[in-house]
Amino acid sequence: MTYHTSQNSTHASKSSASMSALLSWAEEAGEDRYAVLELKKVPARMSYADEELHLISADPVYFETNVAPAPYGMVSRAADLDAARRRGNARLRALIERFWAARGCAQPAQEDRATYTKVIDLVRAHEGFADRGDPLPTSFHKPLLTLRARCLVPFDELDQSEFDRVWGEATTGVRKSLRKIPNLIERLRNGHNLWPEITELLPSCNLVTPPSPGLHRARRILWKDLPEVFRADAERVFERAMVLPCSLKSWAKEQIAAGRPAVDIDKEVAERKRQRGRSPKNAKTATAGYRQAITWLLREQVLPSMDFDELSTLDALFMAEALEAACKSQITRCAASDTLKDADESSTLWSRFTNLMTLARHGLQDPEKVALLNVIKLVYEDYILPPDEMTAEATAVCDRLRKNPHLAATYVHAPSRLHAVARQALAEATTTDGEERALRLFAVAAAYAIQVSRPLRPGNLFTSRISGADKCPRNVHWIEDRAFAEIRFVAGEVKNRNALTVEVVGRDAEILWDWQMVHRPRLAKLRALERSPYLFPGKAMPRLRKAGLRLPTGAMSGAAIGELWDLGDRHLGLGLTPHQCRHATGTLMLAVDPGNFASVASVLANTEAVARAHYAKDSGEAAAAAVREALLAHHPDIFKRLKGRIK
Repeated sequence: MTYHTSQNSTHASKSSASMSALLSWAEEAGEDRYAVLELKKVPARMSYADEELHLISADPVYFETNVAPAPYGMVSRAADLDAARRRGNARLRALIERFWAARGCAQPAQEDRATYTKVIDLVRAHEGFADRGDPLPTSFHKPLLTLRARCLVPFDELDQSEFDRVWGEATTGVRKSLRKIPNLIERLRNGHNLWPEITELLPSCNLVTPPSPGLHRARRILWKDLPEVFRADAERVFERAMVLPCSLKSWAKEQIAAGRPAVDIDKEVAERKRQRGRSPKNAKTATAGYRQAITWLLREQVLPSMDFDELSTLDALFMAEALEAACKSQITRCAASDTLKDADESSTLWSRFTNLMTLARHGLQDPEKVALLNVIKLVYEDYILPPDEMTAEATAVCDRLRKNPHLAATYVHAPSRLHAVARQALAEATTTDGEERALRLFAVAAAYAIQVSRPLRPGNLFTSRISGADKCPRNVHWIEDRAFAEIRFVAGEVKNRNALTVEVVGRDAEILWDWQMVHRPRLAKLRALERSPYLFPGKAMPRLRKAGLRLPTGAMSGAAIGELWDLGDRHLGLGLTPHQCRHATGTLMLAVDPGNFASVASVLANTEAVARAHYAKDSGEAAAAAVREALLAHHPDIFKRLKGRIK
């Protein structure tokens, strides 16, 4: 909840108080010792040192978006980590509320809350089941609980400005509930003959769902919104920049028809190929990158209140003022956001400049614009970070395992642990929602069974196929039921274009079989996904497809993958993304066999140079050595299990 001061409703800035100030106040005020202990766990959850508590904001919105979702495994070894984290977050949330109240920040008045409670009670009285004649479904009132906890005005005085404020300060999960409020109120208003006692308590104005806040996100410019003449000119430049064989063929035919000598045509084709070097392997991906770079550059030149009518040619955008404005805006957004990476830790600027440089050099073929881009790159070189230099994520994972060696044990045993949690959840499920949640836990257990066997990139993991489609065969094969599965990816499906085979054996194979043959069909039926060919079914089109690779619809979307993985991490407390499992495996492999970067590269389907870049630094080697020492002392059986997986 966010609090507002006096009548001005001025939001308490996140920089106005830190967790260190909160701790001092809590100790002086004699606050509950368990709440204070939870507060002292915050630095470890956020990967800070204890002495850096003052760097963490005590702002309630910051808490909900950054602290509350932080993994809990490094500060607790509870059997039910999800329950432990929710309990700890509840204590912290209440402590922060009391802290801001003590500072004079207004809370929702009790009499205002009572107006919501009265409506909630009346609505619940009409809830039930349609086959019994009840007019409203069960749990219809729940979005009102979310609203009651956050609004500073009585329910009948709720207006669009207050709803916008609540929406703008809500997390993604809370907005899912708030999104139902306008339709809920409208349904209650339309049923005035059934419940006149409720109608008279409703807000007088109609509410609309605001757009997602995106406070520090860039203004979106759709390519289709740009003038047709500009898009046509840009597409011609894109085609010239890529120097694709198909475009060269078309150009050569035009030149032959125009009567140009073959010697001259052949000479120019050879020169274009020489200047371009390697052409993009995926024209669609390259075009998407060019468009993103152009809209990024255009964003700071055209205000939201202006239109694009004056745009006609691409080369007019390449100006020093525009490039500097785009860079400064990118850096400012990153610095102001709690969720975006810092500009000097992100490859965004590198990607934008790489695409613009390609267009200037090979598309526009303008040396002056190439020189301009080089000069601007020099000015902002501290923020232009190539992806192969982004080893901070791998270092952070290594450091986390070094400081918390028990997390390594949790990672290795993750499939079995999640499978046990899923079985218990399924046995206790009494509703369809509860059953679906349990089935999704089986899904994430199967995903971990694959990742700890041979960690895949997420794009490969979630496009594993159990049945074939048009020109896209299945790649999950059972060599021995329940005991041995192979997941085979052809060269065109893998990032570095090497064929890849994942072998899932033993207990991991049992978990994968249980998901594919028993629980996946049930989940697919509940969600009407029976036609999906993927091991992890969904409704989306796979992202970032390789050129020539025809993957069918029916995969999980990026958001669905994030939600599924988060569901599992609540019970593991690792704080690892699917991709970070690769870093965890790399660290553990070096703990098993120090210095064997070739083996790490082979398992991760990388080059040895990339493996060394990520794990050969002092931090990576120290992490591996520390993890090895700790695991030998506390979990010696893990090495035997891990060796069995990666041999």
